[in-house]
Amino acid sequence: MSTSLESPREKLSSGRCARPMVHANDVPLLVKNLFGLTTVSVKEMSSYDDRNFCIKTDSEINNPYITELCPHGYVFKILNSQDSQNEKIVVAQNQMMLFLHSHGFNVPKPERNVHGTHWILQKIYISTNGFVENNVDEQQSVEYIVRLLTFIPGKTFYQITGTAELYYETGVYTAKIDNALKGFHNEALKSRKFLWFLENVPAISSMLYVVKDEKFKMMIQEILESWNSSVIPVLKNLEKGVIHGDFNDQNIIVNATTDDPTTYHVDGLIDFGDIGYSYYVLELAITISYNMIEVKTMSPIDVGGYTLAGYQTQGKISEAEFNILKECVAARIAQSLVIGAYSYEKEQENKYLVATAVKGWDVLNTFWNTPKEEILSCWRKIAKNYKH
Repeated sequence: MSTSLESPREKLSSGRCARPMVHANDVPLLVKNLFGLTTVSVKEMSSYDDRNFCIKTDSEINNPYITELCPHGYVFKILNSQDSQNEKIVVAQNQMMLFLHSHGFNVPKPERNVHGTHWILQKIYISTNGFVENNVDEQQSVEYIVRLLTFIPGKTFYQITGTAELYYETGVYTAKIDNALKGFHNEALKSRKFLWFLENVPAISSMLYVVKDEKFKMMIQEILESWNSSVIPVLKNLEKGVIHGDFNDQNIIVNATTDDPTTYHVDGLIDFGDIGYSYYVLELAITISYNMIEVKTMSPIDVGGYTLAGYQTQGKISEAEFNILKECVAARIAQSLVIGAYSYEKEQENKYLVATAVKGWDVLNTFWNTPKEEILSCWRKIAKNYKH
């Protein structure tokens, strides 16, 4: 997902849609011209504000920079027009994926195009109905950054039923990624301004008009007040580093074991659009928050304990971090619900924008109204006693 820290109202009311207006039928020619590959199938994938297409190609390669085809296919990614203006962050995303891939993590690997680069700013012509059209004047063209990423096979965590073991594994994987990224450095990420960074949650106060239920609106205001009073004074003393920033159930890839096709394990991670330089406790909070929203087999609050148990196998969190974890989890769910509702109001055909809302409001309401001491006690007990 991608939104800058500029006012979302200003961004979306400008009359120009940031999401690329590209149809699946346009993809084969773009792939052939930019990457030297012949597409045999195209399927559009869910995306917050980019266009992602899962493609399969035949065996012919007309690109000196691709020597071996990915057997699982590729994701042809066209970045939204706003993020396409931030080349340094795209470079950072590519570098991070290549770094993690080289360290054995199952993440997408950017491929080089026919010009030898991992991305290209491509002019795409837009017709009056919003799709690519030949023979239109240059004034109707838009430039988008285009990339080709190796496809990571498997199911998303969203597609299966979570278990205590899987929630534990998401915690392990989150911490492993964060620990590995301590060896990754990119100066552009330290100055990145981004609405979806959890530390920027106060920005949703300008969007609360989209929350129609007054009870929920008051709850969001309480969460923001708690953030200001309990979290902000503590954050400045906590450990920071480069993080993925979006460990949600649609970005975590799981696969079944060969001996038991009904048992899944965390196997990979996708979508590096939200990477940044931030606090590690916020990365953990993001993982817990999305795990809580879709749980079917236990109390959403219990999920936090299993996630925490896994995370702490790779490194302990401090008491200061633990003591603000409830507020951070609540803030992330609130952030996702409010920004999703705001964006959906402007683009109602994109159901992905409100995926969190189906269960999110009820989960947040129950979670926020449960005493903090009860939640932290539950998490401590589960994290201490869970046996992997």
